[in-house]
Amino acid sequence: MKLLNYDKRTLIMQNVKSAEKNPTPDKYTKTQYRILCNLIQRKHIKTQFFDFIISGLFEKTDWKTLNYSEMFTLIHVLANWDFEKER
Repeated sequence: MKLLNYDKRTLIMQNVKSAEKNPTPDKYTKTQYRILCNLIQRKHIKTQFFDFIISGLFEKTDWKTLNYSEMFTLIHVLANWDFEKER
C-alpha cells in the first residue's frame, strides 16, 4: 500500500546506485608533476614561453600555486600545442 503514494520515477531512482565522485585534490599530484617535467624536456620548452603560458592562462607567475584542474589544463595545452606551426 505504501508504494501507491510514489510515482514511477521516484521508485526507480530509489533503487539506482548514485555515482560517487572522488573529490579533486587542492594541489597538483606527483603524477601531474612528472608529466609536466617530461613534456618540458621532450618538447624543449623554454622558460620564457612557459612563463607566458602560465600568466596567459591563469594570471599567475608561479606554477607551483596551480591546483589540480589548472595543472590538468596546462598539461593539455602543452601536450597539444603546435610547436611546428609558423606564424
